[in-house]
Amino acid sequence: MNHWLRAAFAGAALTALLTVPAFAAEDTACAERLDALGLFRGTEAGYELDRAPTRAEAGVMLVRLLGAEEEAQALTYTAPFTDLMGWEQPYVQYLYENGLTTGVSETDFAPNEPCSAQMYAAFLLRALGYSEAAGDFSYAAAVDAAQDYGVYDPAVIDCADFERGDVVMASYTALSCAPKGADGTLLDRLVQDGAVDAQSAQPVQALFTAYAQYRADTAGMAELPAFTIHSEYPGGAAFLRSADGAEVLTLQTQETMSFDRSAGTMQADRVLTLSAPGVAEETVLAGTALSDGVLRRSLNGSQSEQAVTAIAQARLLSCYGPAPLACIADLTQEAADGRWTITFDGLPSLYRELLWPVESTVGSLDGAAIHAVTLQQEVEDGRIVCQRLAADFTSADGICGQPELVSLLELED
Repeated sequence: MNHWLRAAFAGAALTALLTVPAFAAEDTACAERLDALGLFRGTEAGYELDRAPTRAEAGVMLVRLLGAEEEAQALTYTAPFTDLMGWEQPYVQYLYENGLTTGVSETDFAPNEPCSAQMYAAFLLRALGYSEAAGDFSYAAAVDAAQDYGVYDPAVIDCADFERGDVVMASYTALSCAPKGADGTLLDRLVQDGAVDAQSAQPVQALFTAYAQYRADTAGMAELPAFTIHSEYPGGAAFLRSADGAEVLTLQTQETMSFDRSAGTMQADRVLTLSAPGVAEETVLAGTALSDGVLRRSLNGSQSEQAVTAIAQARLLSCYGPAPLACIADLTQEAADGRWTITFDGLPSLYRELLWPVESTVGSLDGAAIHAVTLQQEVEDGRIVCQRLAADFTSADGICGQPELVSLLELED
C-alpha cells in the first residue's frame, strides 16, 4: 500500500496538473467510422495515424472522403503538374478539375511534401463549396475559417503537429457540416448521390442530427468571457479497490478552475487528500496560474507563444464545454430536464485531465482497461450548468475504480 502513496506524493499531482495529454484513441475511432462508410482506407502498414500526411496522401483522402475515387480513376491526366507519380495523377486530376487545388506552383504539386493543417483546411473548405474567390475565406486564414465553419474543432485538431489522425478527425467532422448553400450535411449529399450506402450511413446521420441540436443547446458556453468551475467527487470521495474488491485507497478532491478568455489566463486550485487502511492521511495542494508561461511548458517549446496558449486553453476549456464530435460514440437527450448523455469509445485523451487525481495516484491510465466512460451535462439557457464524468477502469496493476467527477458552473460578476 505504501508504494501508492509514495508515488502520489513524489510530485505526480503537480505534473499531471500541467500536462496536456496527447490525442490517440479518438482518431482511430474516426478512421474506423470513415472506413465503414467506404470513405477512408489506410496504407499497407495500416491507418498510420501518428505520422504527418503528404500532400499526395491528403489529396487521396479528400477524393475518397467525397466518394469520388471511382470517378477520379476514370479521368485522363491533363493537369499541369509535372512532379507526380502515376498513382497520384487521377486523384490530383480530380482535385484540379473541381477547383480543389492549384498546386504549389503552376507546374508543381509537391506530392511528397508534408500537408499542413492550413493546406488541409483549404482542401476541406473548398470541398464544402467555400472559395477564396467568393470571399468565403483566405488561404492565409484557412485554419481560422475551418474553425469558424465547424470543420476544425480546436479541442482535437493539433494544427501545430498535424498528423494523419488529425486528417481523419477533421474529415469526419466535415461530413457533419452543411456544404455552402445546402440544407443537409455533406454526408447527406453523399448518400443522395449514391456514393455512400444509405443503410450504413443511417446511424451516423442520426448522430450528426443529435449533435447539431446538442451544439445549439450548449452554444452559450462560447459566449462566456469569464467563468469558474467547481469540481469534486459525489459524497466527497472516490474509492479505488483491488481485484478482489477490497478497498485500498480513498481519494478526496476539491478543484476550482477559473477561465478568463479576454485575459488569456486560467487559475487552477486543486486539493487532493489520500487515505488508506493503516496509513496516515496525506494531503497534496496543487495550485497554479495556468497563464501563457505555464501552458507553454505543456507543449512543444518551438511553437509560438500565441499558438501554444490557444491550443492549450482550447483543450482545457473543452473539458468543461461541448464534447467534440470526433470523441462521441453515442449522444442522447432527456428532454424533461435538458440533460445530455454522451458515451465515448474508451476514455478520450481530452478528458483524462479531469481524472488527474486518479492518474496522480495510480499512474498513467494508458495501460488500463476502460470498461465504460460517460459524460452527462445539464444545460440551461445555452450553458452547461452541471457536468458528470464517470469512468470505470482497471489499471495495469489490477487497481479498479469507478470515479465520477461532478462539475458545477459559476458565472463571474
